[in-house]
Amino acid sequence: MAKSIKAIKCPHCGSIKVSTIRPDFYKCDSCGTEFFLDNDDININHNYNYPRNNTDQYKVIRIVLFAVVGFIALMFLIGALSAIFSKKPEPSYSTYSSSNTADKKEEAITLEWNYASNELFLDKNNIPHVVVVGNVRNSKARFDEGKDNKVYIGLFDPKTGKKEWIKPLMDTPVELSSSDVKLQVFEDQNLYIIVKSKYIYQLDRNSLTYKSVLENYVKDAPSLSTGIAKVEFKYEDYGSSYQIVNNEGQNLAYYPLINKSIPDKQLYDERRKKLPNPSTKTEFTFSSKSSYYPEEKIQLIQYNYYYQYGYPKDSPRFSWDKDYGRSGIFTDRDPYKKVLINSWQFKGARLISFKDFTPGRLYFQPVVVAQNDKTLLIAYKPTPAEDDPLQIQLLDVATGAIQKTVTTDLKSIYGNGCLLKDGFIVKGSSDYYYFDNSGKQINKFEGYNPKFDTLN
Repeated sequence: MAKSIKAIKCPHCGSIKVSTIRPDFYKCDSCGTEFFLDNDDININHNYNYPRNNTDQYKVIRIVLFAVVGFIALMFLIGALSAIFSKKPEPSYSTYSSSNTADKKEEAITLEWNYASNELFLDKNNIPHVVVVGNVRNSKARFDEGKDNKVYIGLFDPKTGKKEWIKPLMDTPVELSSSDVKLQVFEDQNLYIIVKSKYIYQLDRNSLTYKSVLENYVKDAPSLSTGIAKVEFKYEDYGSSYQIVNNEGQNLAYYPLINKSIPDKQLYDERRKKLPNPSTKTEFTFSSKSSYYPEEKIQLIQYNYYYQYGYPKDSPRFSWDKDYGRSGIFTDRDPYKKVLINSWQFKGARLISFKDFTPGRLYFQPVVVAQNDKTLLIAYKPTPAEDDPLQIQLLDVATGAIQKTVTTDLKSIYGNGCLLKDGFIVKGSSDYYYFDNSGKQINKFEGYNPKFDTLN
């Protein structure tokens, strides 16, 4: 085919300023486009080559794109959060699912006792109460939060576990630590409370009201008129009394029921003095294991002694011993008598008589829990095995006959229980257990930290 002469133009910009690269291949000198000619001269194929000397333009484009995408994402997030926080609560209905109820219980805030002490206490109608005294804290708060350092007194029903009331005991805030609160029932059957070895309160069994008695003690006892520096309860074996250090540094035993203070060095003789107007009283105790006669069995002892309300006393301690009839240092050659209580202890406890109340019966780790005019409540292990649980037994006070034996799972029982018309209560290591008259356990009450919702 004959070829005609034509001007070669750039297909992109139309310029005729072109350079030959190789036969039929050209490059535009104006825009840089490369192109070539088909053999039949009909088609002109071209390759666009854009200038690459403006890289900043692409950076700007990328930044703008990223900014637009980021802005759209931010607006979406703000809209979602706004919807969440502005959402109104769903209307409540009269019926709830079980899961909703469980969630509400889980969210409930309860209060708990902090460094509290407790004691079983009978009012004038012989109704039992567990008295708890201590600081209070929010159970959901951290250990060092949620305390107001007020000292509260609370009454709980050990038969049901329900709170009766909780009130501030004292106006002065006091942060308690372990063993800062002590409680003891005196012979007048009122409960006495010592806080921080400094404050003394009385809970009245007739009215179930409480008051400070420290001021009365200081006013009524001349030896305490200078003030009280420190006060603790004396052992119950000494009678209803305090161990007091007055502000002059004197150590005294104070018997508030008779308003008598006794210097410590005179207390031994005071506890053994003849009483001015005594009566006769009957109580029970277990003998202790003898080091001289370890083969002798532990016995339940009934003893009679001279007693006078509020006066110092010395409780007897029965254990098989060697009585040499005098004081001093002895050898096996010295004559002695085998006795269950020494003569000087017999006199010191103002004993009249004693006897083995249940001859022939075996007791291991026994304790006298409570007694009244008709019944004696004891607890013991039936064998010497350490992992054996305790049995509870009710005995007839007049004859020693067994009224009932109750098997328990308890490993420890202490001697501050009570006998009721409809059953009895015993205290374990930290809890109170209520049994009915048939011996069935009705309730277990956590005495050291009973939970509650409100202070009132």
